[in-house]
Amino acid sequence: MRFIALLFITFLPIFSIAQEALDTIILVSNRKLICNVKSVSSSKVTIIKKGAAAPEDLSRKQIHKILYANGRVEKFNDLAFKMIDETNFQSVVITTNPADVDGLYIYGKVESVSGKNSKNAKSAEKNARIRLQRRAAALGANYVLVTKSESRGGYREVPTHYYEGVAYGFEPPKNENQTPH
Repeated sequence: MRFIALLFITFLPIFSIAQEALDTIILVSNRKLICNVKSVSSSKVTIIKKGAAAPEDLSRKQIHKILYANGRVEKFNDLAFKMIDETNFQSVVITTNPADVDGLYIYGKVESVSGKNSKNAKSAEKNARIRLQRRAAALGANYVLVTKSESRGGYREVPTHYYEGVAYGFEPPKNENQTPH
């Protein structure tokens, strides 16, 4: 019995198939490649894809990051696009075209005025736009149809910008007094 166990332990490594650890490349398009990274240069990365024999070159501009099999992570570029949470103010679209909000639900009127610390008209407009997006996001809206946009301030005055609009969303509003458009 001992002899059989000794033979089994001796020949076990011969019969076992070693699995090769593979690296993962995440492209800027968020697509994943399972491969073996052979070399990384200043302009390209040479890889061998799983199941292929010939090496292939990828431009470093295409690669977001490499997750090596040993656990090391090497980051190259940012993703081409990011997923933004619906409740984030940056996901609110500001439009002046009524056709963009056709069929959406009205969430309410929103307005904003830029802060007093704007140095020029462009920064005042951007500040007012962000404030409008935040107010619409607080209502749960996805779109704002701008009904009034006005710049104020002249020479040697603090520039301000005023926005007025109607917030719209995809889902029926939680309040009963809001109706579909």
